[in-house]
Amino acid sequence: IIPPEIYQPVMQEIKEIEKDDRGIFKMNNYLAGHMEKEYKLEKSNHHIVPYLEEMGKEYQKRWDYSVWPTNPERVLKVDSIWVNLQKKAEYNPIHAHDGALSFVAWMDIPYKYEDEMDAIHSRDSRAKAFSGTFQFIYNSVLGDIVNEVYEVENGWEGRIVMFPAELRHVVYPFYTSDRYRISIAGNLS
Repeated sequence: IIPPEIYQPVMQEIKEIEKDDRGIFKMNNYLAGHMEKEYKLEKSNHHIVPYLEEMGKEYQKRWDYSVWPTNPERVLKVDSIWVNLQKKAEYNPIHAHDGALSFVAWMDIPYKYEDEMDAIHSRDSRAKAFSGTFQFIYNSVLGDIVNEVYEVENGWEGRIVMFPAELRHVVYPFYTSDRYRISIAGNLS
């Protein structure tokens, strides 16, 4: 969970962008999202970057993870952070990121997972459990495709995951709210 003293200034910057996005760098041409509003974060970086870089160090230590075998002590630095202001029916197709490690943090989720599964778009689908979710997609040791499903919903604000940048992931659309689903993401290299 992102500590409040970091979460709050990041959300403040996001609210400012949501209110007036003039002059804010649009990230759409650099990202996979099928979304109208994806922006570079900058003002609050001095709050969140040290937290992310420390998280990256801990990730490398915990998982003995080094993408540079010839330089395993290389310290990862944040090279990009952006915000997704995702509207109803928008989504992120299966994709991977650049860099060594990536992260996603949920900042504001305007729906409940159960309501998404019961929405008219989902209720009769055999894949209704994917409604409004974030998923990692990878192959098992037997070659089967695995969907690691995160049932993202209201109450997830501040939760964050860090993962190898090449790990494929997808964000399914939601339908039960007219508010934005707000997440931030980025890469460390």
